[in-house]
Amino acid sequence: MNKHPVWRLRILYVFMLILVVISVVPLSFYGIKMMQTNQDTLKTQEQVLQTITSKSLAQEIGLYMDNTNQRLKEFYNSVQTLVAKLPASNFETDPALRSALESFPTDQPEVIFVTVVNTEGKGPRAGSYNAAGDVFLAKLLERAFIAVRQNTIFESNATTITRQGKNESVIVFAKPIVVNGRFAGMAGAVVTLQHLQARLEETCRTAAGLEAYIVDNSGRLVASFDPNKFPANSDMANVPVVEKFLTWRGGALASETLPFSLTEGTQSVAMLGTYSSIQTLGWGIIVQKKVSDAYFSVNEMIRQTMWWGLLVILLSLGVGFISAKSITRPIDQLARTARSIAQRDFTQRADVGSRTEIGELAETFNTMAEDIQHYITDLETAAEQNRQLFLESIEALASAVDAKDPYTKGHSSRVRQYSVILAQEIGLEEADVEKIRVSAMLHDVGKIGVDDRVLKKPGVLTNEEFEVMKRHTVMGYEIVRQVKALEEMLPGIRWHHEQLNAKGYPDGIGGDEIPLMVRIISVADTFDAITTDRPYQAGREFPQALEILRKHAGVKYDPIVVDAMHSAYAKGVLRKAEARRSAVITVPQPAASS
Repeated sequence: MNKHPVWRLRILYVFMLILVVISVVPLSFYGIKMMQTNQDTLKTQEQVLQTITSKSLAQEIGLYMDNTNQRLKEFYNSVQTLVAKLPASNFETDPALRSALESFPTDQPEVIFVTVVNTEGKGPRAGSYNAAGDVFLAKLLERAFIAVRQNTIFESNATTITRQGKNESVIVFAKPIVVNGRFAGMAGAVVTLQHLQARLEETCRTAAGLEAYIVDNSGRLVASFDPNKFPANSDMANVPVVEKFLTWRGGALASETLPFSLTEGTQSVAMLGTYSSIQTLGWGIIVQKKVSDAYFSVNEMIRQTMWWGLLVILLSLGVGFISAKSITRPIDQLARTARSIAQRDFTQRADVGSRTEIGELAETFNTMAEDIQHYITDLETAAEQNRQLFLESIEALASAVDAKDPYTKGHSSRVRQYSVILAQEIGLEEADVEKIRVSAMLHDVGKIGVDDRVLKKPGVLTNEEFEVMKRHTVMGYEIVRQVKALEEMLPGIRWHHEQLNAKGYPDGIGGDEIPLMVRIISVADTFDAITTDRPYQAGREFPQALEILRKHAGVKYDPIVVDAMHSAYAKGVLRKAEARRSAVITVPQPAASS
């Protein structure tokens, strides 16, 4: 009767539980209180740092752009004075005007292109970048010319150009030239924001994970730390921190830091962002970080606390484990040995070097286990002898069947040999190989009930005689099924003449209905029949027999099993059988097909 195992609490676990409670509870309480105390402080410090960074950038960029606008204003005034003295037709040729244009970008490297044109849009140009040759900038300059004709100062949104192999943001500025109250032309300039980009890049390099960019009062990107990731004039209005800045219409008087989320691909990323306003321009400086980066110091503090706490716990557990193990080891060893013997592993012994009662118990236990092992060994020896007797009986029965026909002498043994080779080549488990071995040995046992006149008839059988011969599969099945121990071998005996195309006998099964055991024995049986001399045909050489099997693979025989036979031959596994066949001297006597 099976008994349910009783759950038992090991002494070692009791010791370990006590140590865990003693070490973990105080440490956890201390760690939680420390983390709560420091977490808010560190978060506030990070928010203050972002605010200081954004305000500093806003102030610096505001001063820079104010200075640039002042220089542009001075340039416009100087050009206004020169143009007032010139007829419109002389704009392109006047040396003083051209000299003024060429000297201005030299003194102001942020200005990469300047031009002064008359009412017809013609005039000199200068600078380190050919804006007129840039299709997009040329269109912006055309829009600027149209705007200033209406006596309006033009300032474009930031746009991206590629200069010296790098992307950079630029803005087109233009102002009408008015002489005696009439429109006389346009002074235009293209200003690069490369300095702003460089400043943003520098800021981001000094703070891991920081992203910084500038937006105008409509949410369009002016410049960023990475022009490739954030091109100029990109619409950033959907970013929550930018959206909050836009609610002030570019006139926010104070900075604000807020958490928000961004969607990257299919994932939502928690962010911490701050905006500061450049009121003179209506621009906003945005600095933002992933929360994981912004609060890295918080997370690092938590991580350090957890690691140190874990270290203390592990040390406590290590000391406790060693101490407890020295107490429980002899008992554990004895228990493991008992479990092994209960699982029929009688080679195990309890190695307990103790001088206490436990040591005496282990010694007595080992003596008992040794006696049991001797008894089991005797039983296994007897069982193996019975198995050998059983196999020898089967071989004797198969030999008796083969003896009825001198031409098929040894046929069952050869089919058994080939079947085992195929099963091993395919990679079957040893238990399955053993079943195939026995089934193959008995596959033709039903021929013992076939009339000798049919079995030993020379030449081809008539239809009626063949029907009698076909009955040997069913007769063999009926004979063997009386033996309970051979039940799993019955398919190979009954169906070894079945074919994949369902044209075999006795039941006409096919395809997946045919077990693997049967497919193996079928190929082995056919291979031996082809390579054995018969009254009506000479046995073929092994290579020829293999080709015949290959021809019928997938129709009559399993192609996997046929491939296994070819593989076994290529490896030389069939070499002995082939050599033995070549040495056989055939005695011509009447015989029928197997």
